[in-house]
Amino acid sequence: MERTLEAVRDLIESTVGEHRDRQARHALVAGVAMADAAVLAAAEQVVEGARRGVYVVLPAAGARLAAVHAGLAELAARVEEPRELRLLCARPPAGWARRYGAGRVRIAAVPLPTLVVADGRTALVCAVSTDGGRDGGRAASVVEDPSVVGALHAMLRSVWGGATPAAGPLDGADPARAEMVRRVLERLRDGVTDEAAARELAVSVRTYRRYVTGILDLLGAGSRFQAGVLASELGILPDR
Repeated sequence: MERTLEAVRDLIESTVGEHRDRQARHALVAGVAMADAAVLAAAEQVVEGARRGVYVVLPAAGARLAAVHAGLAELAARVEEPRELRLLCARPPAGWARRYGAGRVRIAAVPLPTLVVADGRTALVCAVSTDGGRDGGRAASVVEDPSVVGALHAMLRSVWGGATPAAGPLDGADPARAEMVRRVLERLRDGVTDEAAARELAVSVRTYRRYVTGILDLLGAGSRFQAGVLASELGILPDR
């Protein structure tokens, strides 16, 4: 299955590359300037044109696409019902549970290019070559060719079906760990100092702070107090 998907991906990338080379004669594929702002503006147009659903694919990104991926993650968070969002990524963005909600984020085991696909009709394809070159080896196109976008959409449906749903902050945790996380969150919400909280929980301050760091990252919280508030909003903590 994985080998087949990789073959489809290679075929699609090859097809998009061929279209890009002759884009002056082919109005259904438009090259995008590789400035981060230009790529994100093109992605926003693709998403705004969606009526039914949007796939956003964020593979593992090096420095050359880090800013683009951060912008696409923000753009994905603005996809609201009735449009369906399916976010495929190598690693969930910080705070994904709060920003996207359950069921909208999955971890893709198959390597994919950076993609935004709307309704199976329009796509933004962004890739980085290993040999560098012009624009740092980056290239992007907006594609409306039905055969290319249709192949992309079919591939993404297949990958989504086999991808692993992202785990929530406490999903899959053993009961003891889940209880510890809840107790840490209660103390963050109540503004308890690290030293006092560690004493109450019978752990070292260092261990307590490791829990805090992990919780802030999972929830995408900007402060300890905000983490406690978000935990209440997400139903991890009961209302006081």
